[in-house]
Amino acid sequence: MQNNKPKKNFTDLISGIVVMALAAFFYWTTIGTKSFMKAGKGRLAPDTVPKAVAIAMFALGVIIIVKWLINTKQGKIAPAEKEDDSANTEGMTEEQIKNRRLFQKITLPCTLVLIFLYILLMPEIGFTIATFFFLTLQITLLSTDLSAKSWLKSLLIALVASVGIYIIFGCAFGLAVPKVSFIDLGLSSLYRSIFG
Repeated sequence: MQNNKPKKNFTDLISGIVVMALAAFFYWTTIGTKSFMKAGKGRLAPDTVPKAVAIAMFALGVIIIVKWLINTKQGKIAPAEKEDDSANTEGMTEEQIKNRRLFQKITLPCTLVLIFLYILLMPEIGFTIATFFFLTLQITLLSTDLSAKSWLKSLLIALVASVGIYIIFGCAFGLAVPKVSFIDLGLSSLYRSIFG
């Protein structure tokens, strides 16, 4: 006899736990950098922004879990549905549908691996280079399109974003980044020559 009882939906609970775990790991990686107190009056320390982001992420994870618990207690959580995305795949070829389902299964694990690699490799290869590679791979993964055009678009967006982030925060605001590479030094020199 088959059990037709709907499965409980744990999506938000799992999401909250993952966000909290990532936040804790991110906070842990900031330990050992210059502290809040040693930055001097009116200056931000290198660990200020990363720690604030990690704390905000952890709080968000807690909020997601608490909301899931409250909604579960009140019976407001919809049961997990069987996969039926036929309405969302209209006009797609079998190959496109197959690729989409594959990407839906691998996106979360691959994203987590990319985040951990990004955090671990940044001290070795520098902020801008690590950010460039992370964004290129993450944007391509989320686009579910491995064509040359998609890769080129991802490369362009990642280049503009990684260089832009470093110039804005590392040069203009004078915030220290976790690790400076030769590219970061070149960007700093270019910024100083343009803006003094």
